[in-house]
Amino acid sequence: MHATTEFAPPLNHVFVDFENVHQVDASVIGAKTVSFTLLLGAKQTKLDARLVEKLMEHAATVQLIRLTSSGKNALDFALAYYVGRAVSANPAVFIHIISRDTGFDPLIEHLRSRHIHARRHDSFATLTFSGTAKAATVAPKVETAVQKDPLIRVLERLRKNITNRPKKKKTLLSHLKSTLGKDATEAGAANLLEMLRDAGHLSIGDKDAVTYHV
Repeated sequence: MHATTEFAPPLNHVFVDFENVHQVDASVIGAKTVSFTLLLGAKQTKLDARLVEKLMEHAATVQLIRLTSSGKNALDFALAYYVGRAVSANPAVFIHIISRDTGFDPLIEHLRSRHIHARRHDSFATLTFSGTAKAATVAPKVETAVQKDPLIRVLERLRKNITNRPKKKKTLLSHLKSTLGKDATEAGAANLLEMLRDAGHLSIGDKDAVTYHV
C-alpha cells in the first residue's frame, strides 16, 4: 500500500477590507498555512491585473467577495460574517483583519475574550503568521506526530505549569526562546511574546510584571 499525504488546514485567515486598504501584498496570497479573503465594496469595480492573476493562481485558498449593494458598514458586517465562519470551522485559527477602520476593534476584543487569536493590522507591514504548512506522510497503521506550532506549545506549557510561570518579561522571553529550540533568536522570542499579547493570552504591567489570561 502507498503512503498518503495529508496537508494541514490553513492556520491563518487574512481578511482584507479593500474599501479601506487598497495596497495588497500579493506575496501573502498562496502563502503556506494562509487562507486569503478580499472583500470589495459594491462600487469597487477595478482590480490590478497582476493581483487578479495572483488570486486566480491560488484560487483554492482565496475568496473574492464583492458586495452587490452599498450601505453604511455593509462591508464590515460581511467581513464579520466570514470571520465567524472561519472561527466556527476551526476555533484554533489565527484571524488577521487588514483595515485602518478601528470599528473592527470591538470584534477583535470579543474574539480574544473567547480565546480566539485575532488582530487588526493597519497595513500588511505588521502582518506575521503562525505555523508552517508541512505535509505529513501517513503510512498504514502508523501514527505520526505532527509538529506543533510554537504558540500552541507555549500555551500548553503555561497551562500545565500554573504555579511556575515566568513573572517578569525578561524571564518570559528566556522561557520563550528555550521553547523555540536551539536555533531560536531574541527576535523570534520577542515576536512570540507579541503574538501571545496580541491574542490576549497575557499582559505586561508595571515594572514588566506579566499577568496571564490562559
